[in-house]
Amino acid sequence: MEKEKRNMKDDEAALFLGLSPQTLRNYRSQGNKGPAYIKIGRAVRYTRKDLEAFIEKHRVASCG
Repeated sequence: MEKEKRNMKDDEAALFLGLSPQTLRNYRSQGNKGPAYIKIGRAVRYTRKDLEAFIEKHRVASCG
């Protein structure tokens, strides 16, 4: 399977976002604060598309 098409685990998603895996876990426990994720049983996975959407949602335009 192509690496970019595969869903990411917590540690991979955290690295992609520049956050710690614990921060992603905290976001999940706080409801809809973090990126969208897929949960199958106990497994949590993130798609690259959802992580990129999360980054775009938090983009701040410069005021200068």
